[in-house]
Amino acid sequence: MRNIKRAALAAAGLFGLATYASAADIAAPLPVVKGPVAYSAYEWSGVYIGGHIGGGWEKTTFSDPSAAHIYTMDAFGSGSAAGDIANGASASDARPSSFLGGLQAGWMYQIGRLVVGGDFDFSWTRLNGSGLGVHGVEVVPPDFVNEAYSVNTKWTGTATTTIGVARDRVLFYGKAGVAWARHDYTLASNGFSVFQGAAGAPFAYGPATASDTLVGWTVGTGVKWAFAGNWFLNLEYDYMDFGSKAQDFISLCVSGGTPCATVPAAAVPATFNPTFYHQISEVKVGLNYKFPAGTFLFW
Repeated sequence: MRNIKRAALAAAGLFGLATYASAADIAAPLPVVKGPVAYSAYEWSGVYIGGHIGGGWEKTTFSDPSAAHIYTMDAFGSGSAAGDIANGASASDARPSSFLGGLQAGWMYQIGRLVVGGDFDFSWTRLNGSGLGVHGVEVVPPDFVNEAYSVNTKWTGTATTTIGVARDRVLFYGKAGVAWARHDYTLASNGFSVFQGAAGAPFAYGPATASDTLVGWTVGTGVKWAFAGNWFLNLEYDYMDFGSKAQDFISLCVSGGTPCATVPAAAVPATFNPTFYHQISEVKVGLNYKFPAGTFLFW
């Protein structure tokens, strides 16, 4: 009987401990399992391609210090009064503007909020401008010379390094690098010389043509907005400077349908060597697709 009481007391104790443990488990808070923390900022890293449209404007400054000597020798004769033509006559600037459109491609790499990368773009355009230089009053009136030029910029291109600061889906950036532009030129002159024939006559040179692809530098700034998935828009301003470069134009002095009659040397084509200083500004709106990081083997 005593053994039965001891067994009953032991069983009751075990039951009580089990009940208390169960109650403690129910009352205790469940453990919290932490998953991956979501990062809400947009990821700008990746390679992208796109297209753009916009507008551009150009300033071309023209100077032709070679012209005075050529006109004096050909149209007015080497024996005419010294200083017949004012040397280095100033000319009006060409200031064309035009629509543009093209393609761009590049890459970006994001470190925190800092985004670095490279960008290449190519734009077709038609910046057609012209200017006129009027050479000064000659010693023997009514002599004069008008020198006209035109410039047609067909395309521009840039290769730049970019750096920016991201604010989630908005990226503010600046860029700097190398610029290229293709130019076609024409140069023509007309005037009147008392040394052409007995009573004087009009004369003309050209038009002569030249073409060149110039290399310069560029800086720009803009903003990008990722509006849907891997698609983003960009609004950008670029300035390009190509410095001053001379172009050669070979042209013959003609009066009355024949070579100018002042000296035998006038029958030989003259080489004009004017300089052109080009500055171009462009505003572009682009639509781009960014490939996810890791899409390409080199990225």
